[in-house]
Amino acid sequence: MADNVQRPLPPPNRRRDKVQLSCDPCRHRKLRCDRQHPCGACSRRGLTNSCNYATTSSSTPDAERSVAPRQSTSLHGRISELESLVVTLMKGQSLPSPPAPKSPRLSSLSFADVFPEIRRPKKSQNEAVSPADPGSLKLRESGTSYVQSVHWEAILTKIRGLKEDLVTDSKAPPGSHLFYGPNRHATRDEILAAVPPRPVVDRLMALHFDSYIITPYLIHSKKFLREYETFWEDPSATSIAWIGLMFSMLYIAAQLQTFTIDFTDGRAELLKAEYLTMKDTFREKAVQCLILARYTTGGPYILETLITVLTGEFVLLKDSATDGWLLISMILHLAMRMGYHRDPDHFPGISPFESEMRRRIWTTILQLDLVFSLEMGLPRSATDTHIDTKQPCNLRDCDFDEDTTEMPPPRPETEWTPVLPLIAKGRLISALGLICDINADINPPSYDEVIKVDALLEDLHNRAIPPVLRWETMPHPITDSPNLVVQRVSVETSYYKSRILLYRRALISYPVRQSQERDRESVRICLDSALKILSFQQMLHEESQPFGRLCQLRWKVTHIFNQDVLLATSVLCLYLQDIDKFELPETAGQTTWSPKAEEIRQRLTISHKIWLQMSTASAEAGKVAKALTIVLGNTEASAEDGSGPASYDFLTDFDAIPLNEFGGTFNNQYFPSGFYSPLTFFDNVLETQGT
Repeated sequence: MADNVQRPLPPPNRRRDKVQLSCDPCRHRKLRCDRQHPCGACSRRGLTNSCNYATTSSSTPDAERSVAPRQSTSLHGRISELESLVVTLMKGQSLPSPPAPKSPRLSSLSFADVFPEIRRPKKSQNEAVSPADPGSLKLRESGTSYVQSVHWEAILTKIRGLKEDLVTDSKAPPGSHLFYGPNRHATRDEILAAVPPRPVVDRLMALHFDSYIITPYLIHSKKFLREYETFWEDPSATSIAWIGLMFSMLYIAAQLQTFTIDFTDGRAELLKAEYLTMKDTFREKAVQCLILARYTTGGPYILETLITVLTGEFVLLKDSATDGWLLISMILHLAMRMGYHRDPDHFPGISPFESEMRRRIWTTILQLDLVFSLEMGLPRSATDTHIDTKQPCNLRDCDFDEDTTEMPPPRPETEWTPVLPLIAKGRLISALGLICDINADINPPSYDEVIKVDALLEDLHNRAIPPVLRWETMPHPITDSPNLVVQRVSVETSYYKSRILLYRRALISYPVRQSQERDRESVRICLDSALKILSFQQMLHEESQPFGRLCQLRWKVTHIFNQDVLLATSVLCLYLQDIDKFELPETAGQTTWSPKAEEIRQRLTISHKIWLQMSTASAEAGKVAKALTIVLGNTEASAEDGSGPASYDFLTDFDAIPLNEFGGTFNNQYFPSGFYSPLTFFDNVLETQGT
């Protein structure tokens, strides 16, 4: 038996094998290792992802399995480090040959430092010689350039291609880290060890508070600053739930940093890789804090942390909308378990300060519940019959604090406060909730019901929106802050999107012979609302260019308004593709466009240019741009030859989504009748053309 064969003994003068305690990079460089993870030496050299420790041969299979996911994650990080190193070396070269002298630190980094577990195999004499790499050829309008395969630029191109392949081949589905995230369990000491130095945290926290994303609705700034100072005085005594809130805020801030970096040079690539790593780490630590705090039992800071993580994952990153809908449902039910759906005035034990903060948090949850439900076309979790929590007051954080015994009167709504947009959208909830209920109802609403909801929406839009947040026809004063301009647009687009969602059944099922006039009016409302949203898209795009008024908020314009613009674009595309169905009999089939159709085509042409510019940084924008190329190409051809544009029945004749009066299912997902996802629409445009 092979197991009984005795191994030869080592020579008597050879020292016995010692367990490797240093990390791989320190062992290769013969440096003293402090045996932390990551160790101090690797942290100083920017090799945190390479700081791994060898496992002993006696490791159990279970231990090996537990290490495997971490090694997979580390591989992506090491490729990013190698890419960053190559970019740095490129910056140090003046000519392709010979290379400029490298700094001692860069020259001391070897391939084994970045990939210590990879050993270069020795070629056998019988091994076939592979063809030489031809290098890299780039064809541009400004000129053509060739680099040899050993040139840094060619190497960098291959590294980036490898990184893209790894991302493409990854089997981890997008979604909430709370559901699917790796390494969800950690000790308190491990979590605290991941907190960056205070100067880094201070800088990221300042960015988070300046963003006005979600913070003013969840966090009282004066109270948080006191807790922040207490944390740095004694981190070990701080609530793990509060630490999770801090990590969730750092996660948002790191994500915002990646949006604002200009990626036109190699240094930006280094910075991007750094912040992407930080973002993933902060999200992981926030989830670990939630689990360690047993978040399903509720408690202080739990809802704030969950909402902040949700905002980062699904509002900014646009991960799986299904997970977002499930997560906000869980958050809402957890809040109800904590009594947030009942007004604090019913409970004398709740202080005035806590009452106001509970109202802010509950209104935020209701709005997010509506946003995800409307996007999914599925019922909302909140129902009006169970809720009596009042709206928050128009107050600044300096107006009240934990020791407040009686709340001051609200500020006038002509005065902007960070919480005023929350109040404005909160007043639209009654109408938006009815629209959500209509869209999810198994019985289509009558025209009279639709008119009543529209009248309520119109009344709220005209009377309930604070004057300072109304969008007027006159140009806005130069004294208005960029954030205020964006908030005004956000309120307006919410109104026009709501009208589209209310009337789009008529657009999809048009015409119904018994009520053709009513359907034509419904189609007109849809088209006018969609055109209005695209006019906002053009304005926001122009103002977010360099030296524009919203240049510093370009990330907000791109990541917050895209879903509304997608909906409006799909509505107008649908109209053009089936224009003969919508036009009046005396105008249908003519060789000239009607004024409405021409206006739509011109607006879509402008939108197409905007999506093309955005496609360099967004795959979603590239998909929409391609679909618009097809739609505009079809309509232009039909205008030239006098025929109607080709109709592809994108919404009612899906091969994979058989919609009928009861709805349909696709990939285990239910789609109500009359509902469609804008991205699904554009996917079908591309599939129909074989693109």
